Amino acid sequence: METEKSTHRYGRYEIIEQIGKGAMGVVYKAHDPQINRMVALKVLREDRVTSEDFVQRFLREAMAIGRLSHPNIVTVYDIGSDNGTVYIAMEFLEGSPLNEAIRERKPDAQWIAGIAVQLAESLAYAHSKGIVHRDIKPSNIILTPSDQVKITDFGIAHIEDPDMTQQTHAGQILGTPVYMSPEQVAGSKLDGRSDLYSLSVILYEITVGRRPYSGENITAIFRAITQDNPASPSEADPGVPKTLSALIMKGMHKDIGARFQTGTDMAAAFKDFIRQGEQSDSVPAPPEKKRSSPWLAAALILVVLGIGVGSYLIFSQKETPASPDDAGTSVQAPVEKASLKVESDPEGAQVFIDNTLAGTTPLSLEVALGKHEVRMSLPDYNEWEAQIELDETGEVPLSVHLEPVNGE
Repeated sequence: METEKSTHRYGRYEIIEQIGKGAMGVVYKAHDPQINRMVALKVLREDRVTSEDFVQRFLREAMAIGRLSHPNIVTVYDIGSDNGTVYIAMEFLEGSPLNEAIRERKPDAQWIAGIAVQLAESLAYAHSKGIVHRDIKPSNIILTPSDQVKITDFGIAHIEDPDMTQQTHAGQILGTPVYMSPEQVAGSKLDGRSDLYSLSVILYEITVGRRPYSGENITAIFRAITQDNPASPSEADPGVPKTLSALIMKGMHKDIGARFQTGTDMAAAFKDFIRQGEQSDSVPAPPEKKRSSPWLAAALILVVLGIGVGSYLIFSQKETPASPDDAGTSVQAPVEKASLKVESDPEGAQVFIDNTLAGTTPLSLEVALGKHEVRMSLPDYNEWEAQIELDETGEVPLSVHLEPVNGE
């Protein structure tokens, strides 16, 4: 994606360039002349300002992270409104998303445990403030050049505040499927243990080189999360220390009572592992073959059932090769496309891609790689909206079960 440059302002912030875009907002690198520093400015998209729900969710993010002060959580500096929209000024992060950073290194057991400690402690802090993130995934974790992690994107965080209006309607499931906990899939009430489950899935992925669950569509992924028992990391790779493997599997236990009950407990367990030094020289590097396939591409679809929730990356692009989701390059790359195969139950739903009618289900169409908004509409059924991310060519299936308005 070509970088968008502008001399526009929001409040006192001078826009330098666009560095990210999601379903809810656009993220810019901006200059704060008052303090003479760079910030990441997240601006609610103009087409979302007319939706009170999106405005409230956008402000929820600012409220969520604005009340947090932790070295491993992105810092919010300011919130305001200008040019008919609202914005959040945040810490500008130098680094890469965790999923990109781990492609460039051979993670060993000690390093993995160190990352676990940082993330578990930061989640323990957020939970102590009454905030459950609900969308912990690698792209929402930035790794700085000094190996410090920063958690970002609290756009669907749950804030335990009785004075706040509940923003999630009954039956909605918010989150990214492959990292969601069994209770999140079931639409049950969540607490901090759900975030710790998601963190454990990330640790599994880093350690083994693949995710514990996959499927051809969302339904298959959800079934796997709630019913399947994946091989432990040490079973999948004998080079993984059994103690590390056991800690990861404990965090992923389907029984919420059998997991780590707090981030503090989880961090302490991984600290003990680090002190014991019980590990092989390193976790063997994943096979040189490509680590994903067209079917896994489906698992990479970042879906929010109900209302599309934006995800964004706040990071420097200085040393990261350009890709369809990258910002920060002025080189116009050839447009690569994936074949999106959309099905619905029942059939005949209108499909909108980025607010443009694409046809009715079942439907196959070529879509440029990157993030897109998908909406399905069928009379007498609840409208379905999501944000998807296509990261490689090939066929990507998207199968959705539409719920009747009357719930029958």
